[in-house]
Amino acid sequence: MDVFWIDNSRDIRVSYDDLLEELVKEGDNNLFIYELNPYKVFVKILRNLLSEKRCIILDADFSNDELTGLGISEEDFKNASFFQEDLRSKFNSFDEILNFLKSSENNLDIEIYTSGTTGRPKKVEQSFKNIIRAVKVDPDYKGNNWGFAYNPTHFAGLQVFFQALFNKNKLVYIFDKDYSLIYNDIYTEKVSHLSCTPTFIKMLLPNIIEPVSTLQNLTFGGEKFDPRVQHKIKEKFPNTSVKNVYASTEAGSLLRAKGENFLIPARYQEFIKIEEDELMIHKQLLGKSESFTLEGEWYKTGDLVEFVDENSFRFKTRKSEMINVGGYKVNPKEVEEVIKDVKGVNDAIVFGRKNSVLGYIIAANVIKEENEDKKELKHKIKKTCENKLQEFKIPRIIKFVDSFEVTRTGKIKRT
Repeated sequence: MDVFWIDNSRDIRVSYDDLLEELVKEGDNNLFIYELNPYKVFVKILRNLLSEKRCIILDADFSNDELTGLGISEEDFKNASFFQEDLRSKFNSFDEILNFLKSSENNLDIEIYTSGTTGRPKKVEQSFKNIIRAVKVDPDYKGNNWGFAYNPTHFAGLQVFFQALFNKNKLVYIFDKDYSLIYNDIYTEKVSHLSCTPTFIKMLLPNIIEPVSTLQNLTFGGEKFDPRVQHKIKEKFPNTSVKNVYASTEAGSLLRAKGENFLIPARYQEFIKIEEDELMIHKQLLGKSESFTLEGEWYKTGDLVEFVDENSFRFKTRKSEMINVGGYKVNPKEVEEVIKDVKGVNDAIVFGRKNSVLGYIIAANVIKEENEDKKELKHKIKKTCENKLQEFKIPRIIKFVDSFEVTRTGKIKRT
């Protein structure tokens, strides 16, 4: 009996046989999926898909104010309830479920919300075909054990879930947990594949007590990859290969790279372009949303890139993260890279702090190495920045912290 889902913090261990039974039994479903238990999130998603019903996924931590802002009321939840018929006569095996999902990919939809990091979350309707666009099914993948390290209600989480599901893999839920417990889960459950944000892995690495030899593939997405952690990853996960992906709620999974340099694949040459350093996506690759603002037939992603050569590029930052200091635009990641090069600095996050004269000034939160003196390290950081950066890019405020805040999708929060 193959294991489907493990969540040790909730004492949940479910087999694929258990999942089949739960999916086909008679029950009540709702248009809205608003659920704290991640296992239940996916069960409800699958039940809606198998019943060919609409499916709107809400973050479990959406507040009442956020729901109201999205135009969703308690009455909407009640009115959206519908009865699901017993599906035992339709699906007698898990393979029949997978065949149905694959054959119906053009007729099924899932509606998800953006993270709301830079404003109110926006609803995007994605076809099931787009959601499983990057899913690969192969007999060689059968023994894969996935560490589930994304928010289950967002695109990256859905993609990992269906990659594992279609190959009947084991999923070990490790998102939003204490990092020492995550290490135990990865080690004891022999996790072989892990997809996560760079922030997740940077916070996990100090908690890896002994190298984990079972991890074969580590895939990053959601943030700019920091190549400085590459050697640390190899120390802790000696047998893993590292990849980076570019995906978004608006367009799904599009680009993949072994390092930080991306190429636009031939099949997307007509649908992805770069203008004025911004990545743009043709409407044909987008989901459906009333929030999309197009320039002709093109969607501006807000992701700024720079060319490495005539064929490849790397990401610089988000347009919304650029800081206006007295009329000058500052890329916070440029400043972060300078600070991280200072001996004694473990990590840094740079952001804008409001200022009555300049609009914003540059501030930095820094995680120092354990034995470093704060006063001496602050002096070294300032001197290094003065030598390498223009005056308006130099942090005016430097604060030492033990950790960084993260968003609901597991990315570093710039505050």
